[in-house]
Amino acid sequence: MLGPLLFLIYINDLHKCIHNSSTFHFADDTNLLYIPEKKTRNRNIIRKLNNDLKSLHNWLLSNKISLNSTKTELIVFRKKTIDLPDVKIVLNGVKLIPKSTTKYLGLIMDEHLTFKEHILFLNAKLNRANNLLALSRHYLPQNLMRQLYYAQFNSHLAYGCQIWGQQNITKTITLQKKAVRLLTFSMKNSLSSPFFKQTSIVKLKDQITMNNMLFVHSTLRNDSPSYFNDFFELYMPNHSFNTRNNVNSSYSFPPGSVSLSNITKETLKFTCAKNWNENIKKIPNLPENTIGLLTFSTTKIKKQLKNMFFIGY
Repeated sequence: MLGPLLFLIYINDLHKCIHNSSTFHFADDTNLLYIPEKKTRNRNIIRKLNNDLKSLHNWLLSNKISLNSTKTELIVFRKKTIDLPDVKIVLNGVKLIPKSTTKYLGLIMDEHLTFKEHILFLNAKLNRANNLLALSRHYLPQNLMRQLYYAQFNSHLAYGCQIWGQQNITKTITLQKKAVRLLTFSMKNSLSSPFFKQTSIVKLKDQITMNNMLFVHSTLRNDSPSYFNDFFELYMPNHSFNTRNNVNSSYSFPPGSVSLSNITKETLKFTCAKNWNENIKKIPNLPENTIGLLTFSTTKIKKQLKNMFFIGY
């Protein structure tokens, strides 16, 4: 453990040599993200990126660290309507060729951020996990089968689902239904909802909704990383009367609604806020006001959300 810690300390000031891009570290993985301002010319983008990479290379040389330029990847995130620009990005004399996909922290990110490649890769993993469940269910008791589901299936399903789950995941949902039917020895086309309730397994769509709501909850409680401070704002009406439209009123319904103003639609932030507003009124044992809701611990509100979903099954 001492080795990785010393390495992190050693590269802790790397970001100071980068002037145009944002620097992100995870263990020995370093990423540069450059977001140009609107109407910035391509040649200016290329110049700034090359300057950053040159500074990075000089920093590495000064600190006796080698970098394999041939393993460095370049990806240009953009809308589908925008063609790939002609870029000439060079690192230590090696021209970086833009790729259509890259893997970052276990997520396969494509140039349009559709996560189609990641979902295809995930579905292949889940299909293999279902094969394992189909074989194992004849030899293992129900409690061990449930543990096997969480270890071999849900571990892949849950990772990053809040990000890639905003896309078309019909096939992934079908694979989860198949897994639950395998656990319960159910017929292929039987209704799956009762089996989710029987096994106490949350459906993928509901799991994504729960993750979105837990994110809003932790952010409002200032338990999220400091970057998300003031990320969400509680809806505050322009009056102080004791009515249901005042979120701090005892008659408030639902309590603790999040303001949707100034949030761009079709963004994860908007989806999280919308999920929160639509579902907090359905939470069992709802407190009377906003303060009461935010005093719920993450474990408690997660348990309440699961109960809410199971009631609907």
